[in-house]
Amino acid sequence: MLQSVFASAATPQKCVFIVLAAALLLAPALAVLARRRALAELRLAGPLLGLLMGGMNSFHMARTIQRLPQDLSLKQVAPGVLEVSTLIVMGVLVGLVAQALLIVLDATKKAPDHSGASRLNFR
Repeated sequence: MLQSVFASAATPQKCVFIVLAAALLLAPALAVLARRRALAELRLAGPLLGLLMGGMNSFHMARTIQRLPQDLSLKQVAPGVLEVSTLIVMGVLVGLVAQALLIVLDATKKAPDHSGASRLNFR
């Protein structure tokens, strides 16, 4: 289903789909490298990009529908609605993954040392 959304999308939307997919794939690598700032930026940028493109997409779709002389059926409008919702969901998913990885980084940074070496007193 995502293939058909991507295939029927216009070039700007395809670019955003590629950027969001790349962000989803690169976020774990950023966590491994402990790039907290980059993850924090993704946490906000992903949802904002998805919402911006989804909003612009729905605006242009509504403008086009309004100008058409005939009424459209839901089957004709559904691909556009699916594209808008996919953009928004992918953006939110990028933000959620980035937030989850930040939580994991915080938990591993604050984790106590259970090796026992810190409790031994060598005098």
